Amino acid sequence: MPHVQIKGALNLSELCDPLGSIIESNPPLVLKVSEAYLGQTGERILLEAVVVEGHLRQAFFVLIRSEDDHTIIRCHPTMHVQKTDGVKRMIALIAKKILALAPGSEVGNTNLEPYLSD
Repeated sequence: MPHVQIKGALNLSELCDPLGSIIESNPPLVLKVSEAYLGQTGERILLEAVVVEGHLRQAFFVLIRSEDDHTIIRCHPTMHVQKTDGVKRMIALIAKKILALAPGSEVGNTNLEPYLSD
């Protein structure tokens, strides 16, 4: 499962609005987050994402789950999503946005290193 761990305590309620409108368009690849939903406890965000890769269009949720000293970004576990290059780029794009919004945070465990460096 593609994922990125962000080390450091994050306030997800402050990140929810900026993460709710991400668009990166480089046809034939389009990455878009159209909505963000903050959980009642403030420990989770669900992002409504769409990835278009040529003729393949996938709509799914990205789960951002905060724990004491880190946050995990991944596809929601109940979603059946093809783990394509575009889906991996979407998760990395969200992680890079969080890193930009939260100075002092850093990447922890991940299987998406190549996508975070471009």
